[in-house]
Amino acid sequence: MDDAHAVAIEQAYHLIGLAQGQNVDTEIDLAEADAAANGWTDVRLLLKWARTMAARETGLDNAEYLRAMLDLAETTGETSLLALALATAAARRNNLERALDVTESTAIPLVRAVALLDEESGLVVHRAAALIEVAVAAQELGFWELAVEYYDRAEQYLDGADDPRLAETILLQRRVLSYNRAEVVLDWSSAQAMIGGWDLAALHAAAALPGGLAAIDGDWPPSWELEHRAHLHLLAAIAGRSAADFALPAGESSTGVSREAVVALGEAIAAARTADHEGGARLAVGLADRLGWATPQGTRLLCMSIAARQPGTPAAVAAYADELALLRWNARLDQVAGLRDAIDVERQRRDHEQLRRQVLVDELTGLANRRGYRAYLNGLLVPGATAEEPREYAVMMVDVDHFKRVNDRFGHDVGDLVLARISRILAEHVRPVDLAARLGGDEFVVVLAGVGPDHPEKRAQEIIDAVREQAWDELAPGLTVSISIGVHRGGVQELPTLLTDADRNLYHAKHSGRGRLAATSPYP
Repeated sequence: MDDAHAVAIEQAYHLIGLAQGQNVDTEIDLAEADAAANGWTDVRLLLKWARTMAARETGLDNAEYLRAMLDLAETTGETSLLALALATAAARRNNLERALDVTESTAIPLVRAVALLDEESGLVVHRAAALIEVAVAAQELGFWELAVEYYDRAEQYLDGADDPRLAETILLQRRVLSYNRAEVVLDWSSAQAMIGGWDLAALHAAAALPGGLAAIDGDWPPSWELEHRAHLHLLAAIAGRSAADFALPAGESSTGVSREAVVALGEAIAAARTADHEGGARLAVGLADRLGWATPQGTRLLCMSIAARQPGTPAAVAAYADELALLRWNARLDQVAGLRDAIDVERQRRDHEQLRRQVLVDELTGLANRRGYRAYLNGLLVPGATAEEPREYAVMMVDVDHFKRVNDRFGHDVGDLVLARISRILAEHVRPVDLAARLGGDEFVVVLAGVGPDHPEKRAQEIIDAVREQAWDELAPGLTVSISIGVHRGGVQELPTLLTDADRNLYHAKHSGRGRLAATSPYP
C-alpha cells in the first residue's frame, strides 16, 4: 500500500462516517472514479459501503450496493473484506426490500463472516471494520454476547495498530467501538432486567461504564455524543449507580434526544430495580415514544414493561407479559446456541477445505499439483458428469527451456521466482472451467475445456508470448526465460492419454528450437 492508496482509504472511511447523516453522493462519485482509475478495489468496496449507509439513512433499498460489495470482496481475495461484506449483508438483511438470496437465512452470512475472521490477515483498518460489522450484525439479530465479544476483539486489534497514515481512521473506529459497545450492553442488560435478572443486568451494565465518558473527544458528532451519554445514563441506572455521574447536558437538544424523557426513564429504572413498581410505572408511562432517538429495542421494551405495572393493571395481564418476555429470552438463548453450533460447523468446513487445498495445491506456485490434476480428470470422467454437452478438450504440456541453467547461474531462489511468475501467467490464461497445474519441477500442464478449432494453439502462443515479454531482468540482471508447449486435442474419454500425446508434442517443440509450440489433433 503506497501513500496515495492510504490517503484514499482514509477518505473512504471518512465518507462512511459522513454518509450516516449527510448527503455526500458527489464526494463518493469522485472518490469512486479515482479508485477505479488506480485499481484500488478495497477503496471501491468501502465506497459502496458508504452508499449502503446513505441508503439506510434515507430509507432507500440498498440491496444493489450490498451485492456490489460482495462482488468486489470476492475479487480482492482478502478475507477481512469478504467478512465485512458478509457481515454488512447480515446486518441489513431484515431491512432489504429485495432479498439478496432467498435460499439463505439471515444468520448464514454472519456465520461465514465469523469463520473468515479466524484468519489473521488483512489491513488493520479493514480487519477492524469487519470485526465491528460482525458485532453490529450480531446486535441486530439479538446475539448480544457475540456482539460484545467482537467489539472487544476489534479493540484489541486496534491496540496493536501502528500505521500513522491510517491514524484518523483508527481514531474513528475507536469512537464507533465506544458508542456501539455502550449501546449493545444497554440493549442486553435491559432485556435481562425485563425478565427479572436485575443482578446480572447490573453486572453487565457496570462493566460497560468505565471509560465511557473519557472516550468522548472534541470531534465526536453532536448526535453521537448525546446518544452515547444517554446510553451511559441509562446503564448507570440499571447498574444501581448514581445517574448524576452520567448527567446529560442541560438545555434543548437539536439531535433528537429528549433529555427530559431519558432522565425520567433512568428514574423509572431505578425505581423498578428496587421493586417500586408503582413509582416506576408512573414515571415510565408514555416514555417509550418520547425518548427521541433510535433507542435499543430491549430498552424500549423495558420501558414499556415498567409502565405496564401501573396501578389497576390486572395481575393476569402482568403475568402474561412476564411469561412472554421469558419465552422470548429463552428462544433467543436457543438461537445463540444454534448460531455458535453453526459457526463451529463452518470452521470445521473451512479447516477441511484448507487441508484439501494443502493436498491438492502446489505450495510454491498456488496452482493445482499432480494430485489436483488427477482429481480434476477424475471429476470429468465420472459417468454422466459431461452428459449435458459433448466437449472437446485440449491438453498443453509446458516446460521451461533450459531451466537447469537458470538455477545453476542465478540460484534456486531466482528459479523459484521464475516458476511462480510463469504460474501466474498460466493462471491468467485459463477460465474457471479449465485447469492449470504444476506436475513437478519446471513441468506444467493446462487442460482447456470445450475448445474449438485452432483455439488451443492460439492460447498456447499467447502464453509463450506473455512469458517472452516479461521483464525477467527485474528478477536478476541478464535473466531471460522462454517456454515450450506441446498441445493435443481430443474427446473427454481420451483425456487419460492426452497428456502423453501432448508430452510427445512438447518433445518435438523443444527439439525444433524451443520457445515454440507443437500441436497435433486426432481429427482432420
